[in-house]
Amino acid sequence: MTEKMTFQQRGLFQQGYQEYSPDQLKQLEWGLRFTPFVCSAITAYGLFTAQPMVLFAVSILGIWAFLAPAAHPMDLLYNHAVRHFIKAVPLPENPFQRRLACLAAGVMNFVAALLFTANLPGAALGVGAALLVLQAIVIFTHFCVLSWMYEGLMRLLGKWNAPITLDQAETLLCDGAQLVDVRSANEFARDALPGAKNLPAEHIEQHCEGLKDGVHLLYCASGARSQLATEKLRAAGLTSVYDLGGQSRASAVAKSLRDEA
Repeated sequence: MTEKMTFQQRGLFQQGYQEYSPDQLKQLEWGLRFTPFVCSAITAYGLFTAQPMVLFAVSILGIWAFLAPAAHPMDLLYNHAVRHFIKAVPLPENPFQRRLACLAAGVMNFVAALLFTANLPGAALGVGAALLVLQAIVIFTHFCVLSWMYEGLMRLLGKWNAPITLDQAETLLCDGAQLVDVRSANEFARDALPGAKNLPAEHIEQHCEGLKDGVHLLYCASGARSQLATEKLRAAGLTSVYDLGGQSRASAVAKSLRDEA
């Protein structure tokens, strides 16, 4: 690929932002630092002043973020105010892995608050300091320890269904793989990628026989339908089908191949 993912972009990919191309992830990198930075600042203030109510308040933010993917108060503040000053793209809703990390941060803040209430300031500071270290790693590198652990567990259980990397996709396409757009026929007609064929996800099982030969890379608008279609085909016994994710990723691969031609 002419546009490889950086370490920070791979971190975001691991956090669940798997339908985005490297260029789109680059646009999101700084914005996705805003919420953990603000929440860390509130946590640090609560620890420094030994105010359990502050920690209880920020713990609610983390729990709320887990329950409401598109309604984290700090994400909303960024989208409706901050980003306009710096002319940045809006933040998308939080994927499951990032929400899980928010929940874990909320729980750790809650525990620290309880420890202060129980007159155990040393233990409270220990829990809070550990949380701040983990959040600092996320802020500076986008590497999330909990997302890494989640991926490891899913791989161990055989349930890790992340799209293939763009480098893998390019290699497969160079070796003759076929792009398969699983969007509707109307969507495909509007902006089909060169060389792609259209097999809508709703009826993908009907095409199993035609997909047995060769390697096929499935994509859609956001990555949701391509993942579902890939799972259907694999459940039907096809092993040479791969989820490429959203159309932006497929476009990035196609553009790279054209540039290198």
